Amino acid sequence: MYRDMLVELYDKNIIEKNFNSTVFLENLLLSNHIHPKELEIDKKQNLIESGVHNENIYFIRRGIVSSSLGFMGKGRFLGLDTLVMNDTPLYTIKTIEPCELYVFDKLEVMEYLFSLQEGWLFLYLIEKEERNLLLKNHSFLTLKGLERMEAVLIDLAQDFGIREDDMVILPKSFSKKLIAEYANLSVNTITILIKELKKEHFLKTKTANNLFYINGSKVPKK
Repeated sequence: MYRDMLVELYDKNIIEKNFNSTVFLENLLLSNHIHPKELEIDKKQNLIESGVHNENIYFIRRGIVSSSLGFMGKGRFLGLDTLVMNDTPLYTIKTIEPCELYVFDKLEVMEYLFSLQEGWLFLYLIEKEERNLLLKNHSFLTLKGLERMEAVLIDLAQDFGIREDDMVILPKSFSKKLIAEYANLSVNTITILIKELKKEHFLKTKTANNLFYINGSKVPKK
C-alpha cells in the first residue's frame, strides 16, 4: 500500500521506461560490483525449489519455465520475490525446455539495489508483473471448460506462439499434459475440448509432432 502511494508521485510512463526489467538487466551487467555467470540448462530441471533457500537471481535469455504462477519466458527475472527478506521460495520454478540464463549472486544484487536511491522501483515493477500473472491465471479458473481452454491457448499463443501463415504454433514443450495442469483440467477433458475446438476452427486439424496449431485470426497481437 505504502509503495503504491509512493508510485503515484512518479509519472507512470517514466517509471515503466526507466525501471523495467530490461533496464535493470543492463545496469546489472554494467556494474563493476556484479559478477554474472552464463548458464545453459536442460528441460525439466528445477531452478528454484519451494521451501529451499536460494542464493541466486536468474534472468531468462532464452527458453521457458513454469511455476504455480504460470509460464515465464525470455526477459523475465526469477527469484527477486525473496530478495529483501531472504525468505524461502513459495513455489518451485522448473524449465520446460532448454534454457539460457544469466545467474546473479543474490547478495550482490541486493547490495546494488540498496545503493540506488530509487532501486525499490525495479522491485516494484517486477513484483507487479508477478501479481498480474497471478491475477490473470486466477481469472482463467472462473471460466467453464471450453471457454477456459480458449482463453488459456490464446494467452499462451500471445506470449510464446510463433506465427506461420494463418496459424500461431505453440512450442512443442506445451504438451497436452502441461496445458491440462495449467488450465486445471484433466488430460481426458483437454482431449475432448481439443476435438470441439477443431470443429469450431479455433484449432487447425494439422497435428504434426503433437503441436498446437491455433487459428491466427483468433489470437490478437499484443
